[in-house]
Amino acid sequence: MARIALISLGCPKNLVDSEVMLGLLQEAGHEIVEDAEAADVVIVNTCAFIEPAVEEAVEALLDTTELKSRADGGPKVICAGCLTERYGGDLQAELPEVDAFVGPGSVSEIADIVARCVHEGQLLVQAAPPWLYSAETPRVRTGREWLAYVKVADGCSHRCAYCMIPSIRGPFRSRAADDILREVDRLIAEQVREICVIAQDTSMWGSDLDGDWTLALLLRSLELGDWDGWVRLQYLHPDGMTDELLEAVAAVPQVLPYFDIPLQHAAQSVLRSMGRRGDPDSYLDMISRIRSTVPGAAIRTTFIVGYPGESEDDFNTLLEFVQAARLDRLSAFRYWDEPGTRAAELPDQVPGNEALDRLEALMLTQAEISLEINQQFVGTTMRVLLEREDEETGEMLGRTFRDAPDVDGDVAIEGEAGAPGEFVEVRVTEADVHDLRGVPARPDLA
Repeated sequence: MARIALISLGCPKNLVDSEVMLGLLQEAGHEIVEDAEAADVVIVNTCAFIEPAVEEAVEALLDTTELKSRADGGPKVICAGCLTERYGGDLQAELPEVDAFVGPGSVSEIADIVARCVHEGQLLVQAAPPWLYSAETPRVRTGREWLAYVKVADGCSHRCAYCMIPSIRGPFRSRAADDILREVDRLIAEQVREICVIAQDTSMWGSDLDGDWTLALLLRSLELGDWDGWVRLQYLHPDGMTDELLEAVAAVPQVLPYFDIPLQHAAQSVLRSMGRRGDPDSYLDMISRIRSTVPGAAIRTTFIVGYPGESEDDFNTLLEFVQAARLDRLSAFRYWDEPGTRAAELPDQVPGNEALDRLEALMLTQAEISLEINQQFVGTTMRVLLEREDEETGEMLGRTFRDAPDVDGDVAIEGEAGAPGEFVEVRVTEADVHDLRGVPARPDLA
């Protein structure tokens, strides 16, 4: 049996795979350790969505293989996840110091792969990706014990021109409803306070299952009772924002009025080139429907700037849309030319410096909007899930319903607030572009 450390890169969807691998390895009798230097085997679970993610993954692998310079030969190093699936055999030649390469379709075989890489030469294990974890699959949750991610599906059946995910993760595949409900029930029994429901396209859940299953029906089927916690939906596709889903979010008290909907752009010509529907008017109509059905909803999105063929007029359309939509949260990145995608073959590539200028202009526009929205909360009382102490100030930091873990803002709380994992009512006293500041609303904690 080996001591195993795992480094998880990329998004929460990847984190679920990492936690499942840890669970399977622990079940097989291995010891899980946090420090790579204390491990016999180090697994790096990689992301390969865009060039910066690939660079981060390769750097992590190289840093880890430096441990092999130790007198004892150091740990075996396994590259897991999307980097393996995307580049396959090329990695074996470029990274001979890595002992095994495992694609996301082979997560269930990780214990066998660890055993093999200890005794065999360099391995490449790639399998078709239909495998899905279940509520019964062993899993070691890492990080905050009050937070859990439930991956309700894997893969993607959209064909966006800039994206490699369908070729890496395969077609969209939903987990069965009863399996998801069992997992949610167990997490609630484990005192989890926030459950984030995720997939490549969470709003598409159920479309490939027998019967009339939809995400809305799944939410209404949750037996949450008087559970004092949050259910947060992430990675919703604009095509899936049905009235049925909005009404379900409004009807289930524990489901947060938080909508994470990556729009990618607003100009119709750019969206069509991306292989996506939508335009400013249809998106503004969707946002209006959300706000009328779910009053007070927080809406976040993601945009790509500098996409091939994006003209100044297209970019100005995007800016005008952002000013009209007044979204709560917005992240953006410049387009990366990814080999193997249709977009990489398109003419009229936007120069990198021009794309960065547009990115800066977009984020400055949104900063003004975000500040104005945040200032509206000054003087109000908000429910905050406590997370951690600020290392510099000693103040407790937490999140409101408007703040998804690790991607949105924080609330800094002056005075005694409580312990991480607890909810507390906070009176907001200050606001900046991303974060809020406040004091406990309870008189005994003020």
